[in-house]
Amino acid sequence: MKLFGQELTKEVNNYTLTSTDTTFLSALGIDVNSISQDKLGEVTFFVCLKHLSESLGKLPLEQHVFDEIKGMEKVRNSKLNTILNLEPNEYMNATSFWQTVEFNRNYHGNSYVYIERKGLEVVGLWIIPYAETIVYVDDAGLFKEKNSIWYVWTDSKTGKKYTFKHTEILHLKSSVSFDGIMGVAVKDVLKLQVETGQYAQSYLQKLYKGNMFGGKVILQYTGDLGIAGKDTLIKETERYANSVGTGKFLPIPLGISATTLDMKLSDAEFTELNKLNALQIASAFGIKPNILNNYDKSSYSNSETQQLDFYINSLSPILKQYKEELTRKLLSYKDKQNNVLEHDIKALFKLDPSKQMDMLAKGMNNLMYTVNEAREELGKPYINDPRANEPIGNGNYIMLSQVGDAYLIKSSKGGENENE
Repeated sequence: MKLFGQELTKEVNNYTLTSTDTTFLSALGIDVNSISQDKLGEVTFFVCLKHLSESLGKLPLEQHVFDEIKGMEKVRNSKLNTILNLEPNEYMNATSFWQTVEFNRNYHGNSYVYIERKGLEVVGLWIIPYAETIVYVDDAGLFKEKNSIWYVWTDSKTGKKYTFKHTEILHLKSSVSFDGIMGVAVKDVLKLQVETGQYAQSYLQKLYKGNMFGGKVILQYTGDLGIAGKDTLIKETERYANSVGTGKFLPIPLGISATTLDMKLSDAEFTELNKLNALQIASAFGIKPNILNNYDKSSYSNSETQQLDFYINSLSPILKQYKEELTRKLLSYKDKQNNVLEHDIKALFKLDPSKQMDMLAKGMNNLMYTVNEAREELGKPYINDPRANEPIGNGNYIMLSQVGDAYLIKSSKGGENENE
């Protein structure tokens, strides 16, 4: 029996800093023990996960059926539609459920959902913890079905083991995979970049705690004043600076000199390097700079282009994977022949009321929307009139094959008049 995906994960998670690494980082004032193994502490990594999860969570899922006469039609009032868009199980609403699925897919590289059925009917969807699940391929036939893939979940609360066949599990994976079965997490591929961001945040925290920002005064002297003498010197210097006169003049005892020290992160290009690291992490997720509040080279029109680019190059491959996995696992063999489950992307491109009304008016005028379909887009009730379900349009339009017919008719009538 072959185990999928464990060797790589174990090797990555067990990575430790060498003594040379820790010595170098400690010399920079960075405490390596302060870096949490939880990568969510890195703000760019968290923003990317949050944005992708919310983008998927806000898109409704629709079932479409193909009819040879009517074309693609939306399936309404089905139990599966209720499960996908309202209540996947009795403990979660659909938004929380799909956000959690997408979060696990991006954070762990794999997300597992158990499909609860009664007979052939889907009655619920349940998220299975990634850390408690192991994936096997039964090449020896131990589970009575040779070369089948099985998911074994060990419940940490009860200690019970549950075995699921691959047809019972929705398996959403990251875009990076070495075998096509298990996805590789971005946090494992970009371990260095993510931890660099954590070190930077830890470094800033240490500077703030140590009050190291701003100008400092260094008092230099020879000999040893002792702890009490040092404390007295500092207190007296601060007293003159804060409460005596304007604080512009400081009396310095004989044998002591004062110099200033300015702590500027710009001298070390800290901001630029930190920004570069953030953009590298975001690019791995397909997240655009404007999502990170980086508007260095952005304008309003450019932001709209970035949103469209985010859908085409980042979100579209993810939605296609959801479409294929949900269709092949949730629909019966018969339904899969002419049905499909996919996300409605209109929520990604919400228009202002004026533009939306103009778009619907053009669609109606060109026979692409009926009155009731347009009212549905606006959230208005249907008009109880059969004519509201019939396409309407501009009567001046003609078919391409009819272009020039009017001239032929006139010519024909003119010829008749001449003969008369």
